[in-house]
Amino acid sequence: MPVPRSIPELKNFLDKHAQEFGKINGEEVVSVKEDSVEVAGVCVPQKLYYKALVMGTALSYSKSQILVSGLTLFLADVNVWDDEPIPKPADQGWYTTEFLAVVPDNIYQLACSRAQAIGFNKSDLLTYALHLFVDSPGINAMYDAWMQASCEKYNANPQYIELKVLGWLKYQARLKRYQMSLEAGHFIEKAKLL
Repeated sequence: MPVPRSIPELKNFLDKHAQEFGKINGEEVVSVKEDSVEVAGVCVPQKLYYKALVMGTALSYSKSQILVSGLTLFLADVNVWDDEPIPKPADQGWYTTEFLAVVPDNIYQLACSRAQAIGFNKSDLLTYALHLFVDSPGINAMYDAWMQASCEKYNANPQYIELKVLGWLKYQARLKRYQMSLEAGHFIEKAKLL
């Protein structure tokens, strides 16, 4: 099968093989972006929310990427697959802050299924996943290196740098709300935005 070298050849290839590549009986075996799900209405502890957000933002992760990373770590955690009970990551009263994200449906469904099997609800799942993200040695090493460089660059302490990151996040959220409100022709009142 020759590699297409022009737009018409590429179009012909795509038309000819649309039902063939990556499909069995016309059904996609794997889908990356098309099968995403919005995770909404699931709350986590506020301090954990901000810690994950600050660390992730410093490393150029979006909220969705933070959650995908945490869910992947959850599914890769041998403790999750053991027969030993896993303690709940927090008391229900601590789940106060919604973590809104878009993640691949297959990862989310697998994580939810495993969470249910070990007695976790969705807030327990997200809390556990975010703990795995913020406690990851690799994530911490990258974040610590970024923080050290930032402290040296701005001659500031880590708390001040984190405060500035949170301020930037708040500004970006309000800028997005403003832009969405202008597009909609009315103020968008939704508590959290993607």
